[in-house]
Order: sequence, then structure tokens, then C-alpha cells
Amino acid sequence: MKKPTIFSEQEIDIFKNMIGKRFEKYKCDPFIYSPMVYGIVGIYVDGAIYKITSFCEPVERFSNTEDIAVLHIEQTTNDEIHSYMDNGKMIETPVSSKIIAIDIVTDHQKLDHGSDSQSLDYTVGIVFHFEDERELSFEIKTWFSEMITIEKGYGLIEKFESVDDFLEEWEGCDGYIAKCSREIIRLD
Repeated sequence: MKKPTIFSEQEIDIFKNMIGKRFEKYKCDPFIYSPMVYGIVGIYVDGAIYKITSFCEPVERFSNTEDIAVLHIEQTTNDEIHSYMDNGKMIETPVSSKIIAIDIVTDHQKLDHGSDSQSLDYTVGIVFHFEDERELSFEIKTWFSEMITIEKGYGLIEKFESVDDFLEEWEGCDGYIAKCSREIIRLD
């Protein structure tokens, strides 16, 4: 039951086609206690509408089938950008800036146990870079959470959850050696 936990080539092409275009706005549930929203964010780029989603999918993860939150992007219609919360009402946040680059952030997780070695590549987020030097990021902070964290500002990669969280998950598990590295692919 191996499913991809990284963006497909078609999804990467969607991002590549956004470079040089105007990011008009994004639409999501309002923040309650933190800058996190459940499951979906609509993004509006030069008249086109896309949805970024984070929903759990069954994935083989280190010898177990687990429900893992997986990021996806696809072009859609405005009707598809709706809240998954009971009585949710989405709000729009203007951006109005040209996209000059997009970073795709992927963690390479590896787990060794004796002679057995398993790995998982897992896309944890996206960072949009704008002509006015601002950034906007969408991140999954925890592999089992469908919440998308949205940050605005500068140097947002530094605000991403540390790869140490994966290492800590396996601390105290006798005989297991966890390793994790982060790759940032820049599309520009």
C-alpha cells in the first residue's frame, strides 16, 4: 500500500507554471488560536484557482500502514474552496504580489534496525517567495495532522518544524537508529 508522500510531477508542474504570475489571495478558515487551518487552502494566482490540501491517506510507513497527512495541489473551481469545519466560513487574505520563486520542502526520513533499513520521503511544505521579498508558507508540522500551518513574513524556512522531531519519535526504541535530512528544491 505504498502511496507517494511527495508532490507528483504534475503537481510540480503546477508550481512551475506559477512563477512570474501574480499571487492574488488565499482563502481559508479563520485562525483560532494559532495560524493553522483544517485540510484546505484556496490560492488564487492570475485568475486561476488552486486548492492545497492536507488529508490523511493510508501509507506504508516503517513496516506499518499509517494514516499520514499528505500535501496535494490541484487546479479547481471556487465552489471547491470550502470549509471542512462545521459551520465554517472561509476568509480571504490578499497577497497581490508576483511570485519569483517557490521552495518545495521535503524531509528524507530513514530508519535502521539491525540489517533492515527503510526510508520515506515526505513533503512537509511549500514557501512562496514574492517580488517584494515577502514569503508565504504552507506546512504540515506533524505527520498525522491534517492541519496546515500558514506563515507570512521573511526567512520562513527557519520557522519550519525541525527534523529533530522525527529523531525524537524513535528515541528510546531499542535497536532503532533514526536519521532525517531536509531538502529544499527551489523552483524559479
